[in-house]
Amino acid sequence: MKALVFVGMLATGLVAALAGTAPAAPIAYDGIQYPAGPLAGNGPAFGLSAAWVADPGVIVLPAGLASPLDLPSTGGGVGGNFNFQAPLSNLIAPAPGKEFWASFLIFHGAANDQTFMGLSPAGVPPGLPPSVAFGVRLGQYGIFVGGAFTPTPFVPSAVPDLLVMHFVTGGAGWIVTLYVNGLPAFATVVAPVTYGTVVNQNQTGIESDEFRLGDVAGDVSAAGVVPAKGTTWGRVKQLYRQ
Repeated sequence: MKALVFVGMLATGLVAALAGTAPAAPIAYDGIQYPAGPLAGNGPAFGLSAAWVADPGVIVLPAGLASPLDLPSTGGGVGGNFNFQAPLSNLIAPAPGKEFWASFLIFHGAANDQTFMGLSPAGVPPGLPPSVAFGVRLGQYGIFVGGAFTPTPFVPSAVPDLLVMHFVTGGAGWIVTLYVNGLPAFATVVAPVTYGTVVNQNQTGIESDEFRLGDVAGDVSAAGVVPAKGTTWGRVKQLYRQ
């Protein structure tokens, strides 16, 4: 069964953006407002219940990222290698009608393997792949599920890119839709995990910043990228091949 559904096939059912969507209830935000140096031990940021646990090579860069598609930027950015994670103050559980959004900025300053923002259950040990994540691997944006990666045709640009992921419950789990700079990239279905930990990775030559979680698109993006119609399990299932 195909795990990937290209949203380009649903272009007539999607709208690129709703500018001016007002923030409703941000879940978490970290603009990396810390002094330059190791990231480990900094925080907790808004919506996180403890400081970042990070590999020694993960560092705070003094200059952060910004994009006109994103909300205002604060602080520095994340550079270096490799993993960093922190627990959420409140769990995000799948339930009928539940949806939320996630986003971060990424700048591909030099070729390297991968960088992502992800989510896992509460209490997950450091160093494990996230349950689900979105980011870049080998020069292509896409979605990570555990250790597996599904790329899209979208590639890094010469400026910071805004990656946004929409989560909504339906059918067999979370329906997730990835947007790159306001454009729909693809959608798929992932396991109905209750999320409790932000699990990120950065690699040298790449910078990541402005990590956001919110109830509506306006909590994570100035452009408020949303589907014109609600994503449902039935609409996604129609595109699957046995």
